[in-house]
Amino acid sequence: MKWIKKLLLVAPLMLLLISGTAYAKNNVSEIDISVTVRDDGSAYVVQNWQGTFEEGTENYIPIATKDIGISDLKVSDEKGEYTFVDDWDIDADFDAKKRKCGINKTDDGVELCFGITDYGEKKYAIEYVVTDFIKSYSDYDGTNFMFINPQMSTFPTDGKVSIRLENGTALDENNAGIWAFGYEGEVQFQQGSIVAYTTSALEDDNDMIVMFRLDKGILSPTKSVSKSFEEVKDTAFEGSDYGDEEGGLLETIIGFVVLIGIVVVVVWLIRSVVKRKKAIKAFYEQANYYREVPNGGEIRVSHFLAQTFDVAKEESLLIGALILSMINKGCIETQTEESVGAFGKSKKSVNLKLIKKPDTDIEKKLYKVLVKAAGEDGILQEKELEKYAYKHPKSVSNLLENALDEGRGIFAENKGFTGHSGRKISDLTAKGKEELAEVMGLKKYLEDFSLISEREISETIIWQDYMVYATLFGIADKVIKQFEKVYPDRVPEFENYNRNVIIAHSYCHSMHRSAERAMQEERTSGQGGFASIGGGGGFSGGGTGGGSR
Repeated sequence: MKWIKKLLLVAPLMLLLISGTAYAKNNVSEIDISVTVRDDGSAYVVQNWQGTFEEGTENYIPIATKDIGISDLKVSDEKGEYTFVDDWDIDADFDAKKRKCGINKTDDGVELCFGITDYGEKKYAIEYVVTDFIKSYSDYDGTNFMFINPQMSTFPTDGKVSIRLENGTALDENNAGIWAFGYEGEVQFQQGSIVAYTTSALEDDNDMIVMFRLDKGILSPTKSVSKSFEEVKDTAFEGSDYGDEEGGLLETIIGFVVLIGIVVVVVWLIRSVVKRKKAIKAFYEQANYYREVPNGGEIRVSHFLAQTFDVAKEESLLIGALILSMINKGCIETQTEESVGAFGKSKKSVNLKLIKKPDTDIEKKLYKVLVKAAGEDGILQEKELEKYAYKHPKSVSNLLENALDEGRGIFAENKGFTGHSGRKISDLTAKGKEELAEVMGLKKYLEDFSLISEREISETIIWQDYMVYATLFGIADKVIKQFEKVYPDRVPEFENYNRNVIIAHSYCHSMHRSAERAMQEERTSGQGGFASIGGGGGFSGGGTGGGSR
């Protein structure tokens, strides 16, 4: 799923590469937007720009005004407020626009314009009022508003939008619903406000659209619309991954292909995906067998490398590997429980008895979650973990996200990258390649175990350790078969290992699946979460372009 989102993000860039063009010299690295919503439904907006400017005469923000109004423009920089000019001339020279701002009317609405004033690093504050920002619908009050346009000439840009109510009413999932579109990032309720932010910089066709609804009675919007907010939401959901994730993405991809043409898709696949995967495959083939615990036993680094360089597919496999590791260390004990089900049939289930805290940081974090899910008796049933993960999905997603980030951080501290983090072999130093070779070499060793003439296992590693990493790589079932083939006299021992692997995988699957379902339901119902790359149609404000000229 992730590669599809990456495709949608970078494919427009390929158009620029193919045409031989590049980003303009002007770059707004950060746009931080503060929105204060008034009782009448209007909004006071402040856009804080931070960037570097080396050419052009002015910056501008196009805003469509078909169902809103724009007024009270003010612009300031580090030296103070600009002078407002009633009749803005976009063709005036650099000096004529210096420390001045104005509104240029267009066929679609207006452009908020202001002189660049000084070249170099700059900060600008652009203030304005949006009338009819919030509209009154038959069921709720709300808006679907584009705050940052696509195709700004000053991309790439990190974006953030913070929205609060002037009357002080705290917004949360009890009185509001929130959704976001057009960017890779999240939208959340934070301390009574709505906060949307990017986790990857906005590029060419990205934008930032935030949609939210409010319960009736919180505001008194002056503009009423003769339809429901649910209709607005349905329109915005078209082509998004809200509701039906697979269908939404498919529609987005189809629209994407129609928009930019199949040639661009093919070029991108050839130049980016194929080239990268070919380099990774070549590196994997050249990696020597590795028989020890990789990366000094730091499983977070192994997990990061396995996920980044296609050694493992499922991120959630880390949970299964950690559960198995804790079983091996005696921190968790498996218990078989037999009960009588329907029609008098006996039913067996396996519970996890939590014995003692593990010794590694990442295992301690997971163990803490398992303790909370188990309750006072300290015996965890699979259904208990499933219910807990459904009620506390962030505890699962945060565990996985933090593990990946921590693994990346440790790898970077060990000087694994050439200067910046990346997903290509060429982004790794000699030390980084050595660490990756350990992970790939161990996977090769486990997969080819029955084919290797010298099969003596190092004294520094035991069978259980091998199975932890086999679980992390998603090949545990294959490895067990390899071991049984080579050592038929030890089949009962391997069957016990396999039993623990199956238990760990079952608990991992239930935990992750339940959390994923809960987060998707929360996103769709308006409780916040990841933004949708596609969708957002029917928005107010916004437009196309902007930046510098």
